[in-house]
Amino acid sequence: MTKGEPKRRTKSSTSGARWTCPTCDRSFTRVNQRHACGTSDGSDVLRNRPESVVRTYAAIEAFVKSLGPIEIVARERYVLLRSVRIFADLVIMADAVRVAVHLERRVDDPRFIKVVEDRKKVTPVVKLADVNEVDGIKGYLQEAYNASLR
Repeated sequence: MTKGEPKRRTKSSTSGARWTCPTCDRSFTRVNQRHACGTSDGSDVLRNRPESVVRTYAAIEAFVKSLGPIEIVARERYVLLRSVRIFADLVIMADAVRVAVHLERRVDDPRFIKVVEDRKKVTPVVKLADVNEVDGIKGYLQEAYNASLR
């Protein structure tokens, strides 16, 4: 088997055909999905970060894990939260966690510092500097998770 060749295909009730990378064993909705192999868990991105950032990240991670099966893909200072598809991505900053939530609709919420839109999704972005701010985005994370399963 050569690199990039489909290792196996299985049927998923929520996503149709699946492809698993023969190198890293991660599963995707598209054959030969572009991705980075050799990713780590979230612990590497938290090294040497202030306790407030670590606690904020931990609260986000605990909440999204409570939603259902997810994969956490971390590399350098970036973390992707993925069910069948990526539903949120995080950037671990020196003093905050920047969260981009991938929604199917535009939201008007003053917490968001930026909104990026393309033809398929709307991605509002928020910076969370304190663990107490996580509650304010849980509804959006749940909405994004649910949408990622379709």
